[in-house]
Amino acid sequence: MDQRRAEHGRNTGPVSLYGEFTLTANRKVRCAVSLTEKDLIVQRLSSSPVGRNKVVLSLKDCIGCRAYRGDDTADPAAYLTIFFYPLKRHWMSSGVSRQRAEQCFRLTGLQDPRANLEEAEKWARAVRERSARQQYLRDGVMMSALSRPSRMMLLVNPQSGKGQALTLYNNHIQHMLNEAGVTHTLVITGELEDNSTA
Repeated sequence: MDQRRAEHGRNTGPVSLYGEFTLTANRKVRCAVSLTEKDLIVQRLSSSPVGRNKVVLSLKDCIGCRAYRGDDTADPAAYLTIFFYPLKRHWMSSGVSRQRAEQCFRLTGLQDPRANLEEAEKWARAVRERSARQQYLRDGVMMSALSRPSRMMLLVNPQSGKGQALTLYNNHIQHMLNEAGVTHTLVITGELEDNSTA
């Protein structure tokens, strides 16, 4: 293990995977990415002080990830996207809520597109496995004990939540379930009209 890798995992546990990737949004930005048993650590590789460029994301907040190839067949890169929903404080109040955080990396270590995709898939499997070990249900059952892929049926009453329930599903819940890889069926409920006459 080289010195950079040893320093990268300090205070977060032993590093099980390490790689240097570019960000999908900005290919000029290179990052050192480390996966520990509990965290994903992303460190921008630059001359700035270390503390300002380091992000530690808890795998307890990870809901899913995926590895894929881009649309450009001439590009040998593979991509890794990891979805997090950490608790964050509202800047104007004392409340907290889960806010979406997406980490997207471009893997181009090799000229062979299949090898790059295999590396991205290796990372995706490792993130999913470690994330599942961090997830617990309230009754003490580990999430990893639940069968995968999961399926769910959602009942949405469009009149509930000030009439915003369906909008909430369309704008937030549907995306979260897709990111987590949960197949689901939406059932929209409605009030039964009483057509009987007295």
